[in-house]
Amino acid sequence: MSFFTRRSYIRIVSYMITLFAVLTAFAIINTNNMRSYKTQLEASYQQSLSELSGCLEVVNTDLTKSLYSNSSKELYALSRDLFAQCQTAKNAVSRLPVSQMELGNVYKFLSQASDYAQYISSEIESGNEITPKQHKTLYTLLTYAEKFSKSADEMVQLSQAGAKITDGAVKTTSTVKTTALNNSFSEGAKTFESFPTLLYDGPFSDQVLNKKSKLTENSDMLTKDECRDIAAAALDVNSGRMNYSGDDKSLIPCYTFKCGRYTVSVTKQGGYVKSILYSGAVTSSAITEDNARNLAERYLRELGFNDMEESYYSTQNNVCTVNFAYVQDGMYCYGDLIKCGVALDSGKIVSIDTATYLTNHIPRSRFASKISAKEAQKHLSPYLTVNDVKKCVIPKENGKEVQCWEFLCTGKDTGEDALVYINSKTGAEEDIMLMLYTDGGTLVK
Repeated sequence: MSFFTRRSYIRIVSYMITLFAVLTAFAIINTNNMRSYKTQLEASYQQSLSELSGCLEVVNTDLTKSLYSNSSKELYALSRDLFAQCQTAKNAVSRLPVSQMELGNVYKFLSQASDYAQYISSEIESGNEITPKQHKTLYTLLTYAEKFSKSADEMVQLSQAGAKITDGAVKTTSTVKTTALNNSFSEGAKTFESFPTLLYDGPFSDQVLNKKSKLTENSDMLTKDECRDIAAAALDVNSGRMNYSGDDKSLIPCYTFKCGRYTVSVTKQGGYVKSILYSGAVTSSAITEDNARNLAERYLRELGFNDMEESYYSTQNNVCTVNFAYVQDGMYCYGDLIKCGVALDSGKIVSIDTATYLTNHIPRSRFASKISAKEAQKHLSPYLTVNDVKKCVIPKENGKEVQCWEFLCTGKDTGEDALVYINSKTGAEEDIMLMLYTDGGTLVK
């Protein structure tokens, strides 16, 4: 019996030694792998930081040349390079572990730097000279670009001096202590805290990025309880079931309420339903997409959004999302869009987004055409067959709107459908949208 116990003891000890050896080997391998991964990650971070610094140097050069150039051809080439460099810079920043850096203003600056150069190029191409105000704006962009570039260069120097981006700090040398690398990123971000407002004719202009809703601004301010009642009516429930969950402090301020899996936002001014979101899953289909589209249209009328007509729809995960455009006197206003999602299992509304409508909706002037639809059709490609034509007003990237004739066409070569927009006053081709027909509905791109 004692012999058996001794053998068992020896066996247990042997197993423990073996297990310890295996665990030790595993720990060593894992540590080495972690070190290797950290080394690779550090190399990737340092490469992104160097790439950012290099791009900003080119941005400085291009902005300086833009400041001196008076050639539309040269400015066009500079604007293209600026756009490419700024995009690369944004990608480089996104790959860095910048926990303390507010990237919004950085991205905004990089976008405006390239976009403003394109705007200046188009001005010169149109025969206009750069005004003193525009020249000053270019100089302002250059000033901030230089500050950010200097900050990025300093970060590169810290990195080369022994900084470990993965650790967020620079290791100390013999006598000199350096600041944390993350602090350097934060200091770089502060460059843009006083960045001025840029107003110009471009998609990244502040009047476009910060566009507020005239519809709500001209409406009366409602109390939280009044907005709660509106949210409850939107879900057809008692107000007591709507729980206040916070304020939406975006460009269209709202009160937000929750009821079960539903979240509803109602504008503080005007009491418009800005959004409805259902967090549950829709697992089956019991109604047709045609029924869903009719339910969505009726629901918008009940919320007070009248004169909305369906543009297209798509179905995913048993939810049919219908896109509506506002129609004024037969003219489709494609800036005033609303999306409404209907569950195909119950026909209930599970999502709504009216933000675009609320931001852009204003009374438009009547459709004024200097060329008829027949004359506008002559400006279309000869490789298109026209199926239908509508009056419309479309938004442009610079925030302005253009009245157009909308032609639904089919390509003679490809057989694919497209929407072509011809300016109703000049006959210029303003835009082309491709129609995508899928099992889930119709989309445009």
